[in-house]
Amino acid sequence: MLYYWYMVEPKLQGDFAEIEKRYKEEVAVTTWRPKLIMIGLVAWGLVDAALVIFFLVTVATYVVQGSFDEARTIGSIGQNAGVAHTMAVARLAQPILTNDAHVLTCDATTYDMYAVVENPNTEWYATFNYHFTAGQIITATKEGNLMPGESRYLTALNVKADTRPVGAQLVVNDVVWQRIDHHAIADTAAYLAVRNDFQVTDEVYAPDVVLTAGTVGRSTFTLKNATAYSYFSPTFTVLLKRGGVVIGINEVTLSQFTTGEARAVEVHWFGDIPTSGTVEIVPMINYFDETVYTKPPSDILVDPRDLIKTR
Repeated sequence: MLYYWYMVEPKLQGDFAEIEKRYKEEVAVTTWRPKLIMIGLVAWGLVDAALVIFFLVTVATYVVQGSFDEARTIGSIGQNAGVAHTMAVARLAQPILTNDAHVLTCDATTYDMYAVVENPNTEWYATFNYHFTAGQIITATKEGNLMPGESRYLTALNVKADTRPVGAQLVVNDVVWQRIDHHAIADTAAYLAVRNDFQVTDEVYAPDVVLTAGTVGRSTFTLKNATAYSYFSPTFTVLLKRGGVVIGINEVTLSQFTTGEARAVEVHWFGDIPTSGTVEIVPMINYFDETVYTKPPSDILVDPRDLIKTR
């Protein structure tokens, strides 16, 4: 039989026990302080590393994302600028359309020239200067205008030449475009319609009128101002047509052509006198120019234009 003897460590009593306790605490502090410091340094290093990594990731994301956003913004700006440019170009006035110039014979040394021009724009009207050329011939410069969507005849009358001009051309320059202000004019077509109502009645054509220069043709007709506007000095192009073809062209100007007035007009035709013909009237009025209108007579209390109702 074996017996094991254990030696029991005696416990200190009194002050010795307190000293031993303090000793063990100091040993523990001395032992763990470097470890705690190391743990703190490691933790601080990890946090610092995490902050550095976060900063780098943030900067990289900002740079990369920013470059994409910038590229997208630039692309969007370019696209919007392209769309805006396309829209602006589409809204610009298109050039006046011109047709070939024609020459009509008055007599052996006098000729009339004309050409048809057209405004392809429905929201713009134009004012301009024009003249005709034919070889060495250059006609006097005249002023013209074109209303939105309108066709007109431009003329040079009584052009002197020893022989019939060849290669006549119309030259239009100094074109000024004016866009319709829809704050003032809501409906362009309606605005023009109530100002461009001139009626031709009682038309008579005679090819055997004798003048000093010989026998000429003559058209007489009544031109009525059926608009609610009085015009100061309106000019009209008078076309003599046969079978839809222009065989004569002239111009008349009526002074103080008041609203509702019907005025007898007489036009002479020179050159090759046709046996018959019909008259067509084309106003040459700039309806957007306030100076072409006259005020109503003083004995009229209500301006007829005020009676026109528009929606």
